Amino acid sequence: MTQDILTFQYSQIDQNNLPVRMDRRMAAAVISRIYFPVKPRSLEKWPIRWRLVNGKALAETEEILAFAARKLATAPSIRGGASATSVIGLERAEG
Repeated sequence: MTQDILTFQYSQIDQNNLPVRMDRRMAAAVISRIYFPVKPRSLEKWPIRWRLVNGKALAETEEILAFAARKLATAPSIRGGASATSVIGLERAEG
């Protein structure tokens, strides 16, 4: 990783200065910095309206960011650590 990625701050991306439309590569970079890691190929599956302009697929920035925000908000929360069944199994093995 480069140093600029390691020292990235959320405030460095001003959503007002983003272009009106983005291609998949730019959208993936912006989403990865604001919300969560994503690849341009993954965006092909998202239910977003893409416009083909000069052979490039472009989508409205507002629509892309809104869908990414919804996707993050509805993602399930999970906890790490040992599960109850693995702890019970350890107790039986020790006892």
